[in-house]
Amino acid sequence: MHHRHHHHHHKGCHPSAVSPAQNMVSPAQNVVYPTKHCVKNNYIPHEVNHIHPTHTTIQNHHMVKNKHFYPHTQSVVNTVNQQNVNMGPGRPPSAVSPAAMGPGRPPQAVSPATMNQKPYHGC
Repeated sequence: MHHRHHHHHHKGCHPSAVSPAQNMVSPAQNVVYPTKHCVKNNYIPHEVNHIHPTHTTIQNHHMVKNKHFYPHTQSVVNTVNQQNVNMGPGRPPSAVSPAAMGPGRPPQAVSPATMNQKPYHGC
């Protein structure tokens, strides 16, 4: 601390001799200045957990490919149709021998595979 001592000298005044009574020590005087304010910073670490959740959905896309098949089968059926015609009395045609016309024997007919056959036209 700095103490400032002020001496006032007036014009024409000179200090006079100090008397022995003035030679005594007087109690000290204190000069108090305004409080100087200082800041000391302390840094204390704190941990804060920040949670950012993420979710992934796996989406499976199933594609169904419908394949259509049309299998086709074919078959042949032979039918035999008969027609009986009464030709009356007379001589049989030359294709049929009189021996083949014995009792209990049917007359020989044309081949069943070619009789009344219709052409195939598909489905």
